[in-house]
Amino acid sequence: MAACIALSPLCACFLAGASTDKKIGDIVYNLNDQTRWGRINDAALLVEADYRDTFLDRHRLWGSEIQLADAEVLNIQIANDAEHASAFVNYSWYAMKDMTLHETTLQQRWNARNSSFALSSELVVRGDPGLLSAASSSGQHFSADSHPVR
Repeated sequence: MAACIALSPLCACFLAGASTDKKIGDIVYNLNDQTRWGRINDAALLVEADYRDTFLDRHRLWGSEIQLADAEVLNIQIANDAEHASAFVNYSWYAMKDMTLHETTLQQRWNARNSSFALSSELVVRGDPGLLSAASSSGQHFSADSHPVR
């Protein structure tokens, strides 16, 4: 009993960290599941207010000209301050104009907001930048790896 009381502060600290891990994991999976099934407006509720218009613009073709085949969260990293996080998400998707399968990996940046997290930015780190329609129309070049999957 005395050992349990002595370890209580350590246990509480550990559980607080686990809670942050669970929160960010749940929110990252939730946003990417919403977008996977074309519920972009629902996903936008999980986005920082100052990034929301950009988010909606970049995902405007999802569900019409772009059909997602799969979304896989590859990695989630929480900063030491527990106020910021980064997630890497791989998407397999079809361009409906020619029915070719593409792959794109995004890095998503997350910031603590109230007692949760909100998406603050997305960046193509590998694959076809056409997944984010604003990125493809801006003329930005990302990687030499941006081609359809065969």
